[in-house]
Amino acid sequence: MLVLLAGIVQAQPKSPQPGPTDYRQFVRSVRSFEGPKTICYASDRNEFTRVLAPEAIRNRLNNPNARQAAKTANFLVSYTGFTAEAQRAFQQAVDIWATLIVSPVPIRIKATWSSLSPGVLGSAGPSTVRVGSDGVQKALGIYPIALAEKIARRELNEPDSSDIDANFSRNVNWYYGLDGITPAGQYDLVTVVLHEIGHGLGFIGYYGTTGTTASYQTPYPAVFDHFVEDSQGRKLVANTDAYPLGSNALYRQLTGNNLFLNGPVMQRTVRQRAKLYAPTTFSKGSSIYHLDESTYPAKDTNSLMSPQVGAAEAIHTPGPLVLNFFSDIEWKTTSILPTPLADSEDSRDLVFQTRVISDTTLIAGSVRLFYRKGPPTATDTTYTAVSPTAVAGVADTYAYTLPASIAQGDVWYYYQAQDASGRTFTSPGKTPAGVQLAYRVQSGPDRVPPIIRYNPDKNFIINPGLTDSLVVRAYIADDRAAGVGNAQLEYQVNGTAQPSVTLRYTQFVAGGSVYDSVYYGRVVFPANLLKAGDVVTYRIVARDSARARNQVTSPTTGVYSLSVIAPQATVDQYTTTFASTTVASNFVGYRFGISTPNGFLDPAIHSEHPYQNGANFRYETNAEYVLLSPIRVKSNPDSASIRFNEIVLVEPGDAGSRFGSANFYDYVIVEGSVNYGRTWFRLLDGYDSRDQSDWLAAYNRSTSTDQLTGETNSTTVGSPNLFKLREFFIPTTGYVRGGDQVMIRFRLFADQLSHGWGWAIDNLQIQVPPPPPVLATEQGRDGSFNLYPNPVSNGLVRIDAVLTKAVPEARVTVTNATGRTLRQQSVNVNGLTINEQLDLTNLPAGLYFVKLQAGETTLTQKLLIAR
Repeated sequence: MLVLLAGIVQAQPKSPQPGPTDYRQFVRSVRSFEGPKTICYASDRNEFTRVLAPEAIRNRLNNPNARQAAKTANFLVSYTGFTAEAQRAFQQAVDIWATLIVSPVPIRIKATWSSLSPGVLGSAGPSTVRVGSDGVQKALGIYPIALAEKIARRELNEPDSSDIDANFSRNVNWYYGLDGITPAGQYDLVTVVLHEIGHGLGFIGYYGTTGTTASYQTPYPAVFDHFVEDSQGRKLVANTDAYPLGSNALYRQLTGNNLFLNGPVMQRTVRQRAKLYAPTTFSKGSSIYHLDESTYPAKDTNSLMSPQVGAAEAIHTPGPLVLNFFSDIEWKTTSILPTPLADSEDSRDLVFQTRVISDTTLIAGSVRLFYRKGPPTATDTTYTAVSPTAVAGVADTYAYTLPASIAQGDVWYYYQAQDASGRTFTSPGKTPAGVQLAYRVQSGPDRVPPIIRYNPDKNFIINPGLTDSLVVRAYIADDRAAGVGNAQLEYQVNGTAQPSVTLRYTQFVAGGSVYDSVYYGRVVFPANLLKAGDVVTYRIVARDSARARNQVTSPTTGVYSLSVIAPQATVDQYTTTFASTTVASNFVGYRFGISTPNGFLDPAIHSEHPYQNGANFRYETNAEYVLLSPIRVKSNPDSASIRFNEIVLVEPGDAGSRFGSANFYDYVIVEGSVNYGRTWFRLLDGYDSRDQSDWLAAYNRSTSTDQLTGETNSTTVGSPNLFKLREFFIPTTGYVRGGDQVMIRFRLFADQLSHGWGWAIDNLQIQVPPPPPVLATEQGRDGSFNLYPNPVSNGLVRIDAVLTKAVPEARVTVTNATGRTLRQQSVNVNGLTINEQLDLTNLPAGLYFVKLQAGETTLTQKLLIAR
């Protein structure tokens, strides 16, 4: 078990966070991601530059007998579409890299010769990346697969899988020679391939921008990102107080033309840091992950990794800055590779054993084991240090035996070694802030059950006349390495038990991430097996592999329910103010309902207040409310409208973020289905509190912060004056055509951190013609009655009336469209005139009727509140 030494580490506001006892499961659950890609652009300028590889390398490459012996890494290239001359140039670049880096694991490149966008010479990046693989020093860092395999000294992906994917344009005027004498107007292919392979080997990362904010584009930083610093030498990943993720401060650094790359090897060897390309306009694929073009122009020996390659420019070496930086990111390293210790319920000696393989020279006696009993605390982080001894006859292997009398219970430990240059290596590694992590092994009886993280993705079946299913994906993990023994889905139909379904361990891929410890099962309900009114109840039961077979259920008590609902009759339009007590029967939902919370005047659709954080294996939760009557979509797109008043107090994304991006967090959305809810499509993009300035101000007005997790939640309670009108049209392209029958769903999505009050929806109108224009004046024999402004946005309305008969006072009554009285008040009459202000700021957007009663005279005016 790999665990944290101190507290909870927050690597990114929206990342699953490891706790002090579950780091290994945490690492496994997000172990791999898709690799990022960079783009190399052509410059039209002829540089007439020729910087060759160092002479010793050239001599070895030019000598057929020495060429193969010179290689310290083995690259295997799969070529697609390459001509023979292009392949020869590509291989020359590969062979240069093969003499510059060291790896015992073959590095596989998938190279494609194809048409790319104009001006693009090539693009490349790691095919996949790893978090928390064996031997890495950046415990929460993302490593390109080739580098992760070098550090681990073994294959981590499938043996025939590529490690680097590279694409090169077949439409470029290439120079295919190996001598670097590139003519004007041609681009040196060896140079561009060297450049792109450099990205695939680790000159790449995950910083990105949205609007005027910046963050990682994945949950964690790349190993490259750990070495990016500002002008004062502060590492961005470690100084999140100065440069919070999702902030404008971080954005200004990424676009301030003042960022640098720095590490201990660079400082010791070349005694300078490298300036990064950070132009004022962030360019994805170019910014940050190149050296600065102005600082390292053509002819500079460090210019290979600049963002552009000019015509007649040949750079056949990465240069000393990049090569020494590659040592910093662990292409030259000491790999500490412990043999995992299995938990046991028996009392036994613990034999700690590790391999320590160094690319340099280890300091004699520097291999150390640090251990302690029980987890460290805020006041006690002391470890006992011992020196493992070399195992006779087994190269690079060290062992230490801890007697059973000490080993019983919880033992937390880590390893350390130093090389001759003074670099210190640990296993496991450290967090961006420098917090040392530790392994954990347990001996003695196991009385702790597994944990289950699950939240229903499906809450009802609509139209049992169609085949449907219940799919369960749950994160299930145990605190000991023996793991989960078995997991079952137990379910009943109308209280009658059905045969249990075994949940199978699997990996689940979503959003480019691989989720481990996911258990999967599916129950299929053939057409007409169920009928409306049936209820399927179920729970998840998991047992560990301990002798006691410790058991846990989800939910802890009770069951989950899957209701079987018959769809209601298809309608051409639907309208409701939710005042009727029977309107709830038109809907079915999960964590939504029709209610009148304190401070509201009449019923409406309300989510839970506050709504809950995401809780499934991806730390996500969806609350939903479905209209059971399908809508027959009108053929005229202008008539297929949906209108309602709403309040949205859900966690806002970062400033400038867009729906679907990594830094767009909780949201609400309206969706449609043409197959009775088996699949859904969006009718408009999701949105959050940032959609309206009043909502955003309200969300941020009152907050509370959890001192343990650091999670900040909004505590603002919604109020009627926050209602805003939303109107949009059902898109009659793609999924829907005129005449189709579409079900409508309101959904609130929540991730795992930060929440607010939620969502409220009132005065729903679907394909209902808009109200007639509102006249601002009613005038006749009894006098005139004006309301202005009309429509009104802030709720403050001026009453201007002229009567034909004098009365001492008049009375104003405000009712809604159903005739319900919402406000009554007296107003002064000055002679025959009335001029008063009416405060309706607490009323939601919508259509109202304002009645003026003056003696026997009654004047009525329509008022539209549009927020």
